[in-house]
Amino acid sequence: MNIGVSWQIAALVFGSGLILIMFSGIPVAFAFGLMTLAGSFYIFGSLDSMSFLVHSAVSSVQNINLTAIPFFVLMGTIFVRSGLSTFVLDRVGIILAGIHGSGAYATVFGGVILGALMGASIASTTVLATVMLAELRKRNYSKPLSIGCIIGAGTLSILIPPSMPAVLVGSLAGISIPDLLIAGIGPAIVLTVLLIIFIYIRVTFFEQHIVEHTSTEVTGHDRVRAALYLTPLLLPVISVTGAVYFGVATATEASALGVVSTLIIAYAYSRFGWRQFQSMIMDATIFSAMIFFIVMSSKAYGQIFAILGISQGFVDILATYNSSPIIGILVFLALVTLMGCFMDAVSVIFISIPLYLGAITALNLDPIWFGTMFIMVVGTGAITPPFGLNLFAVKSVAPAEFSMLDMYKTGIAIALLEFLALAILLFEPRIVNFFVR
Repeated sequence: MNIGVSWQIAALVFGSGLILIMFSGIPVAFAFGLMTLAGSFYIFGSLDSMSFLVHSAVSSVQNINLTAIPFFVLMGTIFVRSGLSTFVLDRVGIILAGIHGSGAYATVFGGVILGALMGASIASTTVLATVMLAELRKRNYSKPLSIGCIIGAGTLSILIPPSMPAVLVGSLAGISIPDLLIAGIGPAIVLTVLLIIFIYIRVTFFEQHIVEHTSTEVTGHDRVRAALYLTPLLLPVISVTGAVYFGVATATEASALGVVSTLIIAYAYSRFGWRQFQSMIMDATIFSAMIFFIVMSSKAYGQIFAILGISQGFVDILATYNSSPIIGILVFLALVTLMGCFMDAVSVIFISIPLYLGAITALNLDPIWFGTMFIMVVGTGAITPPFGLNLFAVKSVAPAEFSMLDMYKTGIAIALLEFLALAILLFEPRIVNFFVR
């Protein structure tokens, strides 16, 4: 076995190597695989001695908790392809019509509902941008407010059950997935309140020129009718969040219930057909296969980290902050945020997991609380320049008047808002565990 270098040099080589391969355009899963093969060959000196990679790949996907991911993916796919996402945003807009800034508020509350039905931040952000961005500009909303409420609301999906990042982190780190799913509700409420305050300040003091529907255009009867139309959508929410919270189903069982209930809703609203279902299955299968391939590659990548002493070296550094754990927490979260500026959320999660486990050990932290903080920072990374994936998702469907610079400026502003939410959770950890049984 050849190790022969310090863990710092090994971390620099393997970390920068992975980033460079990703920037070359190679898919994330293959990037992990190439770096793992290179690391294994360096350590063991021959291909024959790398059989541990096969065992690692097989064991990594034998985790029963990971079976929740394809169901959650299918649930979100059904919701988007059936047009239910547009239906939700339209009805929320009717309920809030007549309120100054109603378009922005509707975007945030629509994001909450989308988050409870989709579990994927980029999917929720793309839907919100597709439906709301042009409409907000038509009503004279400024670019910062139009983009800000969309990317802020899209981030909520990473916290609200069914959160796929929570399933990934819980299964890979050995943390209770039901508890981690439910723990995201408190932080989601905090972030929602901060977004509402942000919108209120903007529309009250800076954007009085917004043109909304007048109260005479939408009657009380219209609002009640819109609310009643949204009520059946509680079925998938109860099927997932309710089943997990009350302990009547595991995360995997709840995800299957979520798919069935979403299919029932799509059929009831006449938004479901056999050809659509075939496309839904195909999309969900491709995306799930990609995630599982990344799981297989990244598990072995993490083992390379352990063999080279990178994980232990990082633990030793964090252990020096044992007398002041807040500093240690901030160091780790800053590193995760930095990675999020250059990589997608899934990649950040898999690269950080070995370090994440070390942080829990070194700082003697509550894994549920720290896991939620970790997930929240990963979500914030998706809206931070230069490569925040959600910013590019919004730009891809935005009208021509929006530049990438507009996305960057607003992304930084909303990221600061999310860091404020993170600070609140840092000093008031009971918010995270409030809903956990």
